[in-house]
Amino acid sequence: MPICKRDGFDLNQKEGKNETFHDNDQVFCCYITKRIFRDYENYFRHVMVINSTVWQCEATGKENLTFEEAVKSERAARKKMEQFKQSLRAPVLLVVEHARQSAMNTLNMMVAKFLRKRYFIGEEVTVAGKKNAVYTVVGIQLDKDAPEPGNGIYEDTDSLVYRLRPHKGDSGAEVEHPFKQLRRSRMEFNLENLNMFIKSNVSRVDGLLRPKPEAYKQYVTDPGVSFSTIFIGKMPRYSPAKIKKPDAKDAKKQSTLNKFIVADEATAAKSKAKAKSDAKSLAEEMERVRLEKEARLMEQERQKAEKKAQLMERVENECNLLLQKTDDLERTDQKLLPRYRKIHTLIPERLLGDAFMMREFMHTYTGLLSGIEVFRQNLSFYEMTRALSAREIAGPLSDILLVLLGTVFDLQKEEEEECAVTYGRERSSQLREPFLSMVQAAKSHLYARRHFSFKVNELPLDALTLSEVLRLHLLGSGAIVNEKAERWRVMYRNGYSSKEDPGLELRLQHAHILRTLKNHSVYQLKFRDIMLVIRCLMSQILTYSGTINLIEERMEQTAKAKQDLRALVVSENKRLAAVEINRKKLTQTHHLEMSSAEPEKREAMVEKLNKSIAELHAQSDQQHRKHEQQVLKLHSQLFNFLVYLGMDRCYRKYYVLESMPGIFVEHSPDSLDTCLEQPPANKSQLEIRQQATLPRSRKDLRLYLLKLYGEDDKKTRKRAKHSLENKENQEHRLNGSAEPMEVEADPPEAPTQFELMMCSGDKRNCIVHDPMNGQRQRWSYIYKHEEIEELIKGLNSNGLREFELLQELSVLRSLIEQHVKTCPVELLSLENEAMRQKFIATMESETHRKYGEANFGLPNGTDLNEVMRQHLVDRIIQFENDIYTGDLGRLKVKDMEKWRNDLLTGSYDPQCKLQWGPGGKLEDEAGSDNESHGTHEEDDVALLGKFARKPYRDPGLYLPASEDVESQSDSDDEEDKSTANAVSIPLAVHNMASALLQVEQAIGKRFLKEPYGMKKWDPKQEALRLACDSRLHQWEVSLMESTSFAQVFLHFNILHDCIQWRRSTNKSLCKICRRGSDPDKMLLCDECNAGTHMFCLKPKLRSVPQGNWYCNDCVKSLGLKNAQNEKDKKQAAKKKRKFIVEEEEDEPTDDEEEEDEEQEEEEKAEEDEEQNDDEEVEDDRSVESHSSSKVNGRTLRGSRTRPSKRLTSKEIEEAAGEEVESVEISDDASLTADEDTVEESDDEKVCQKCFYDGGEIKCVQCKLFFHLECAHLKRPPRTEFVCKTCKPVQHRQPRRRHSNMNGDDGPDEDEPKAKRSRNSVRLSIDKSARQSNGSSNNNNSSTSNNNHRRSGRRMNENLPLNSAALYDLLEQIMKHKAAWPFLRPVLTSEVPDYHQIIKAPMDLAKIKSKLNMGSYQLNEELLSDIQLVFRNCDLYNVEGNEIYDAGCQLERFVIDRCKDMQLPFRPSDMNGQVEAC
Repeated sequence: MPICKRDGFDLNQKEGKNETFHDNDQVFCCYITKRIFRDYENYFRHVMVINSTVWQCEATGKENLTFEEAVKSERAARKKMEQFKQSLRAPVLLVVEHARQSAMNTLNMMVAKFLRKRYFIGEEVTVAGKKNAVYTVVGIQLDKDAPEPGNGIYEDTDSLVYRLRPHKGDSGAEVEHPFKQLRRSRMEFNLENLNMFIKSNVSRVDGLLRPKPEAYKQYVTDPGVSFSTIFIGKMPRYSPAKIKKPDAKDAKKQSTLNKFIVADEATAAKSKAKAKSDAKSLAEEMERVRLEKEARLMEQERQKAEKKAQLMERVENECNLLLQKTDDLERTDQKLLPRYRKIHTLIPERLLGDAFMMREFMHTYTGLLSGIEVFRQNLSFYEMTRALSAREIAGPLSDILLVLLGTVFDLQKEEEEECAVTYGRERSSQLREPFLSMVQAAKSHLYARRHFSFKVNELPLDALTLSEVLRLHLLGSGAIVNEKAERWRVMYRNGYSSKEDPGLELRLQHAHILRTLKNHSVYQLKFRDIMLVIRCLMSQILTYSGTINLIEERMEQTAKAKQDLRALVVSENKRLAAVEINRKKLTQTHHLEMSSAEPEKREAMVEKLNKSIAELHAQSDQQHRKHEQQVLKLHSQLFNFLVYLGMDRCYRKYYVLESMPGIFVEHSPDSLDTCLEQPPANKSQLEIRQQATLPRSRKDLRLYLLKLYGEDDKKTRKRAKHSLENKENQEHRLNGSAEPMEVEADPPEAPTQFELMMCSGDKRNCIVHDPMNGQRQRWSYIYKHEEIEELIKGLNSNGLREFELLQELSVLRSLIEQHVKTCPVELLSLENEAMRQKFIATMESETHRKYGEANFGLPNGTDLNEVMRQHLVDRIIQFENDIYTGDLGRLKVKDMEKWRNDLLTGSYDPQCKLQWGPGGKLEDEAGSDNESHGTHEEDDVALLGKFARKPYRDPGLYLPASEDVESQSDSDDEEDKSTANAVSIPLAVHNMASALLQVEQAIGKRFLKEPYGMKKWDPKQEALRLACDSRLHQWEVSLMESTSFAQVFLHFNILHDCIQWRRSTNKSLCKICRRGSDPDKMLLCDECNAGTHMFCLKPKLRSVPQGNWYCNDCVKSLGLKNAQNEKDKKQAAKKKRKFIVEEEEDEPTDDEEEEDEEQEEEEKAEEDEEQNDDEEVEDDRSVESHSSSKVNGRTLRGSRTRPSKRLTSKEIEEAAGEEVESVEISDDASLTADEDTVEESDDEKVCQKCFYDGGEIKCVQCKLFFHLECAHLKRPPRTEFVCKTCKPVQHRQPRRRHSNMNGDDGPDEDEPKAKRSRNSVRLSIDKSARQSNGSSNNNNSSTSNNNHRRSGRRMNENLPLNSAALYDLLEQIMKHKAAWPFLRPVLTSEVPDYHQIIKAPMDLAKIKSKLNMGSYQLNEELLSDIQLVFRNCDLYNVEGNEIYDAGCQLERFVIDRCKDMQLPFRPSDMNGQVEAC
């Protein structure tokens, strides 16, 4: 406020500032100071003072200003002071407080100098040379070269270095700049705004300038600022000023302005007296009129205010009553809800919710579940019903559990790849649950590593081993892990820890399930317990990071869809508002033009307006349709999985399942509250219907009620005047013959609390809170449009629960109605026995193809223990037979047939004393070790004998000893049946384990794989052999301690997988050509059982050698020697030299390089075989077409139907081909030829036509090699050969190739044997030998060989079989994402007319099986079957079909791969435009 430097400003002290002025009063107003005066003299005196230059600006101290100039100066100073930099205010006040100066100018200069030399922490600065880059000072430090000040005060601030952080970009990046490069904005800091800030926030205390307390508190004390927090070092020291007190003589009194602006006292007294007399009379009159008017107006206002207050109170109460949302059970305006259809299925009602949840889970997480393909990407309702109603071993229940448990194991392996997980054995310091169970859970993992040498998630998993693997998994759930893994889980699994494992909760709350699984299979549990296990597995899947990421991704998609939906609605509202504005503008413009237009043009203008408005609406409608499409798309994104709609008044839950069309209603027995003591009475339905017509928004409802009650008030006044009601009553009373009045019919009877689904107040008879009420429907459903409409009308929008349900139904209504149209009513309404039987028959037919042998051929209803026992007997006998016939071992019993028959009949007799485990424990000693469990300790020692002295202890022993007490009877599940053979089950399990033990001990140790055998058998490695024996002994111990058939099956599968089946004689393939053909010409190694064709050896063998024969690998690696000595070899070579001279000339016998290459190919092929062992061994068990026989003391693989025979010299010569006449050369000449040809290897003889090695002729000019067939020659020329390139042009005419159709030898017989390729002889022998075995006419056979002789290398169209490459190609095809329709045969139940159209069906599984069985001889044969798959796809499916598109995509992939691998492939019509490769 401006300061007046003179006295006399406020001269009208007698006029009160709150004086009342009337409408007719004459006043004088000063607009500069906003003052009103009744007396002109006071007004004049006031104007004179404010226009005098006696004012001073309070902010700047400027003097000799008018009042208006002083006000403007203060405003400008305040604006500049606000621009002063915020981060400099605290340093300024700290300096002012520390300086203790008395002169304002001195203080200003001191503070300005202090600020110019420093920048403070938190201050925003710029750097020279970097425009538009703003940094914040985050640290100050001394330059490395500058000395540290002794007193801690940094006066030389030029040597300081400031650490800055940019505002934009990477917030973590910091830079350092010296003092000289930093700048402040001139607008934020200059002397002018600094002086104004100091003057405004500084006051003089005892002669010294000190900060004002409120300013110091705001900028320094409250933020906690000190000099050390904003700068480095200490505050500089300043010399305080001397306090100078003003002298009393200098204090002069201000002069007054009265002498300039006040008239003489006499004149003023007269005018004042006259004004008083006039004003007094006028004031009295005015006061009287004013009081009367005020009294009248006040009374009217009071009455109006009372009426308005009463009306508003009434309206607000009504609005609150009609619009306020309260608990549904406390409402009095409930309408009737529709009655729903009860669900009747074969699944027990109490399991129906869990069953739906399981199916929805598998449908939602299809891409995450392992092995879900067994359900064709979705679990059908028939499969779900069969799983929860039938007792089967290999039924849909086993597939469900296998999918869930396999997914858990896969997720565990993914976690172990991310972070190494080890299970601790240390005891927890907390001796309470769940920590005790977590310690015991780790022992389950140690048990698997001890007795199986595998992790739990690496154990073989199928329908027969499922029960035991599941038991071990549940027992090991929640085990304590290492600290690193625990931290990883907390970080990547949303804070998950082992004590939160659902399996641990199942172990603690339902331990009876795990105890039952020890002696029984999971399929024998109660269905309620089975569902608990399934829920546990699903909960475990949801805890892993992969599932969490998927859920978070879906939540983000849902949130984004909701955000886009809101934005879309807002933009649509804006668009509609813009359309309405444009329409109004067109109308206004039209009216303006119409007012000035001529009458004859007005009609045209009206038509133009209507056309413009129509175009505007048409465009708006088009955009609105586009908006609706976008809204529908977003709604579909929100409606792509399980939707929980909400609850109604009686706590019934509403669901929409993607896997099952329909709205499903669950009335759970779990009550969320208790019965009300005094349930409210419901209004009549008429009142409720009237209430439903009221506006729903509070604003519209308030206006409606105000209007309604206002009209009621007017009607009330009219009734008071006319008394119509009394008059009508008198007329009815006097005129008895009057017509009767229309009387409304009796209102319908009010619905009961039960019909309204409301609380009755009686716990024993309440539809809401009584779970045993017979009228409750635990599960029901609706699906019709009318039922959904009735539900929406019956919901109360003012109920807390039903409002949310109504909102969800309203938003998703169109999608829900479209989804529920296909509701399978016939599956959910099995109300009578006939419908149930029909459903069962349909279920059997739909699932028979997949689960027709669910109990392995035994009739339904057979005890599951008996099913597993018989199947285990069959597997053990087949296993023993495979071992015996494959020369992998022999059972050590006296009578093999008796042993097998006893096992089949159930009267098992081992025929010997059984021994097992470390030290060969006898069967009689088995019970002694199990009694010493109390001293069991788990400590790590050396691998050999690690558990030698440790007694066996099952991890299930650590479960609580007390049995679980079920609080609720399981009326829906099957009753527990005590079978007659319950006592004999442990004995049967022991017998099966003993039989399997005998088979295991019969297997040769060299035929076992890791961990029970060596990777490569070497008897010299004693330590490794003992370690393998130790592991196998632990396997034997746990086998003989088995208490269920599932445990025996688990041991069986582990042993089966650890056998080197590729070394079985039933599976022997030639190590050189990789084929299983010609079994009667295949030699088997006496050490490794590997097969080799006699004609594939180098040199070839004519007959089976005497004594033991070992393959080349065993000779090299183990140092074994064949029975023939060097002398025998030389004699045999001389005898056969005439016949096999072609081989000796092309390849030396000691060619180490070629042997190494063949060994590499053999090892690669063996690896491919090991990958397919599991698939091939099943086929080999059923095919008993080959057996081993002994010839001359040698094992020779041959056909059972065709006895093996020794090849004679004549047969070998016939097989070599009689079309070539033998050239009479001596043995010495043959040897000379051999030595000459050894120098040139096949790698050097590359044909320049087909670029395959094995060239037979060489051009004498260019020195290049060619095949005879590539050079269009039948035999090597007798003269020097010149290729076409080197011949003159006139002689370059192709020679015709003649074929001898009559079987005459012709000139081809002159071909010398020494010039033929080694590969040619091998192929000719192979083909001739096969033909000679099947034909009695040797002449015809030889003629055929002569006419169809092939060269050593084939052209691209007829390549020999490359098994390794084709295996790789087939694996890539089957793993392609588009291969899913072609992985298995097409079922007639799925596509009834498929086999009517497709006469030659083919699938990738069949192709792989044929490749494994050696059915293909050429590459083109396998590729032809792949082409057949795509031709069938093109023939049956229509373009645009999902399977057609998948086939087209997969065929393009095959085309690309075949081009890369240079394999011939002809595409189908689906990709006909692609060039064949």
